[in-house]
Amino acid sequence: MVSPWSDTPDPSPTSPTTTSTMHYRIEQRRSVYVTTDILPSQWDTAQLNNILDFGETAGGPSQSDIRIRLTRSMPDRPVVFSPDIEPKPATDIVEVLLAPRRARILFYHKTDPHYGFTNFSAHPVFYDNKRYPTSEHLFQSFKFQPHRPRLAEHIRTCSERPSVAFSEARRFQPEVRSDWKDVNIQMMDLALWHKFTQHESLKKELLATDDAELVEDSDKDSFWGVGADRRGRNELGKALERLRTKLRDL
Repeated sequence: MVSPWSDTPDPSPTSPTTTSTMHYRIEQRRSVYVTTDILPSQWDTAQLNNILDFGETAGGPSQSDIRIRLTRSMPDRPVVFSPDIEPKPATDIVEVLLAPRRARILFYHKTDPHYGFTNFSAHPVFYDNKRYPTSEHLFQSFKFQPHRPRLAEHIRTCSERPSVAFSEARRFQPEVRSDWKDVNIQMMDLALWHKFTQHESLKKELLATDDAELVEDSDKDSFWGVGADRRGRNELGKALERLRTKLRDL
């Protein structure tokens, strides 16, 4: 679509004749036609965004339940402009297949059905012949192993409450191992492994989620959860999905 506008106002009847410079805004638009029996709320938005960002070469189709017909403007083809005719760029029709979005399971609050997926749930964990009240205690103690064993022991025994273990680990933040940001996800995987392999009911609950996306619905943590804007990294959810795959392969 081409829309003209001028740099200068129209001359008044009493003003000298002036020549204005015309500018044109050129917009390229694409239309996507979807034929499917799957509701839009169940589409995989990431794949849909990839289709909308379609490049010069379309990839081959893949197996799916949704067929999308994409009309794509071709900027490399000539477009003829006429004063009385709206320009119509040439188009190509590309067949693309889109997979439905996975089911999502949210967990975070005590009232949520899968509160056991959080590190704050009351499931003791044994590691290195020692009992940790929760997997949060174990994970926080990893921050001080092996270089500060007394601090690690303090985190383990300071309280039965996981929130206290979390606060105590934060209080000793300067003593946290220097490579923690490089190994924290690995340590989370380890803590979750011991928790879920030591509690058969949790293991069955995790495996029963099939291929659902697991999401820690925390509005306070955008690293382990999704954060307030729901666009966080959700690393705890991803760790649980990795664990689910590993448990299936046993």
